[in-house]
Amino acid sequence: MKKRGQLGIIEFKYFMSGLFFGIVVALILVLLGTLQVLPFKIPFVCG
Repeated sequence: MKKRGQLGIIEFKYFMSGLFFGIVVALILVLLGTLQVLPFKIPFVCG
């Protein structure tokens, strides 16, 4: 029963780190697209 409780904590840690890195990467891509560094735009973010 103890391993079952630990698994949720481990999964939650990976979920939070993945969410954090995903948000950071998305913000960097949006910033680069807004500054015309990358040749694409995200219409609903950049306008």
